[in-house]
Amino acid sequence: LTALLDEDSILLVPRPGFPLYQVIAESHGATVMQYDLLPDKSWECDLEYMERIIIKHQKQQEGEGRGKSKVIRGILVNNPSNPTGAVYAQTHLMEIVKLATKYRVPIVADEIYGDMTFGGKVFHPMADVAARLGYEVPIITASGLGKQYLVPGWRLGWIVFQ
Repeated sequence: LTALLDEDSILLVPRPGFPLYQVIAESHGATVMQYDLLPDKSWECDLEYMERIIIKHQKQQEGEGRGKSKVIRGILVNNPSNPTGAVYAQTHLMEIVKLATKYRVPIVADEIYGDMTFGGKVFHPMADVAARLGYEVPIITASGLGKQYLVPGWRLGWIVFQ
């Protein structure tokens, strides 16, 4: 996030969501805007609302000229979701990638819970979904060992840029 964010930037994060991203973004002077997760739709991202946020800020930027308004620099997607436990269907992830591609906004994919799914749900890595759609938007994937491999206390993680 350090490479993406500064005082002229916005990070879109889910609501409800893991609060650390807001702390990190604000420590770099960035603004956090929340998009809703829809409980009546298995906690999927509210893509219509997300698109309205993006359009609003792009119009402000065009109207005021570059440098005068904040720029959306990333959409954070936490899948499987913390705290809801939702695991997004591949079709929903494709819609997120298409939206990000349309507006040229990178996706930060927090996949720390990766294959920790229950009830027959299947985890689909965001980078795989983006690959199926032609790699037209940057995907920054964060993951690690502590959660997926049940080694609490291990602070070994990684970030993959695609």
